[in-house]
Amino acid sequence: MVNIKGLRYAVFLLIIGLTLAIGCVDKKSKVSLFGKRKVCSGLWLEKYRVFSGGAYSAELYTDYLTDSTNFRVLIGQHDDMSNFSYDCKGDTVVVTKFLIEENGRKRPDKESNFSLSHLKSQGIFE
Repeated sequence: MVNIKGLRYAVFLLIIGLTLAIGCVDKKSKVSLFGKRKVCSGLWLEKYRVFSGGAYSAELYTDYLTDSTNFRVLIGQHDDMSNFSYDCKGDTVVVTKFLIEENGRKRPDKESNFSLSHLKSQGIFE
């Protein structure tokens, strides 16, 4: 016979544990480099895995845009159901966050523009 009270208690503890683990995620962590790729000439995307929930949750990533010497700027976080695309247009990098729908289609969500000359002059390292 299954002890229902004990099972409820175990599920409760599991939910509390997962909530605490997710709530304490450092979304700007640069500990676990997931990958680095060239965006355009002299510009790189650094992608860090900041949370891995295993079978219980999606992966959480943080993207940084950098030229490796003058600046590193935080682009944002995304999971398995969203991502960023990067388009270089002269001195400007257009970053579009898109959501991935259940049917696999990508839907644009938010667009941001970054001036490379401004980023270099500011010397921001996040």
